[in-house]
Amino acid sequence: MIGCSSLTLTAKDGTQLLSRTMDFFMQMAQNVIYTPAGYEMKSCYQEPTFTSKFATLGMGMNDANGTILFDGVNEAGLTAATLYFPRYAVYHPQAKEGTLPVTPDKLVQYLLSQYSSTAEVQEKLDQEITLVDQPNPTLKLTSPLHYILTDQTGACLIIEPTKDGLQFYPKTIGVLTNSPDYPWMETNLRNYLAVNPQQYPAADWLGKKLYPFSQGSGTFGLPGDYTPPSRFVRVAYLKQFTLQPENEISAVTTAANILKAVSIPLGAVAQKPNFDYTCYTAFMSASSRSYYFTTDTNQQLQKISLKPALLAEKQVKSFAVASQADIKELN
Repeated sequence: MIGCSSLTLTAKDGTQLLSRTMDFFMQMAQNVIYTPAGYEMKSCYQEPTFTSKFATLGMGMNDANGTILFDGVNEAGLTAATLYFPRYAVYHPQAKEGTLPVTPDKLVQYLLSQYSSTAEVQEKLDQEITLVDQPNPTLKLTSPLHYILTDQTGACLIIEPTKDGLQFYPKTIGVLTNSPDYPWMETNLRNYLAVNPQQYPAADWLGKKLYPFSQGSGTFGLPGDYTPPSRFVRVAYLKQFTLQPENEISAVTTAANILKAVSIPLGAVAQKPNFDYTCYTAFMSASSRSYYFTTDTNQQLQKISLKPALLAEKQVKSFAVASQADIKELN
């Protein structure tokens, strides 16, 4: 069962960042995969293929079933991530006439390889593809998913496949977790309008002057559990009130600190016989075309960028994820 939380950030220098946690019952941080422009890939688990227009970089897997990206960035500055959307995602049994069938788990790879902006995705996607109900051969099921994207302009787009077709939400707060759908999540924020960073003042009760405990009294009522609505509220609150970062590195640091508030330690959330946990956290810069990440067993930040030397590669290239960091002793 995939959880996941995500947000977009804009730094003072104009850096645009999409960040996410990947919550799953098994380690998903295996390889960061580079795919060049002009490369032919499978759009689903049967015959149709497509050719990439843009080089892409992101966490995923590449095997006999083709390339799957969970999230990533392309050379045009588009970023995307997929998150679990149980009991709400609805797909088609087959492709609409004149469209390419794409399985939900391959959509991030398709988006990043074909489009340069969120506006282009919203304009063209529904006319060019159909999300089809075709099980992943490994998982033996079709994953219920929805998607969050941003680009170098800072525009954010959320896409949700529903019984009424693909729903596009271009005017969002730039936060996404899981079910229910995005409109419900945004409406639910109205329950938390009183939550703020300020301290409650002292109050006179029954002849006594009562003071709040230490710091943080303004955040009383902020939900602390790991359900998708509660994680959505915490990320939205922190995005709203966290000081704007100066540049890309401080944006990555800010996003990392926000996502710590929703990261799930192994053992804290059970789906018998497994445990959901945050197996990696990713930070994608639409500005520098860089992919940063940490894993549950390696909190040292790792980075790969779409630099000219990498873009010159004409074949798929996988970067193995370091499972542990070297510890530097200072004495």
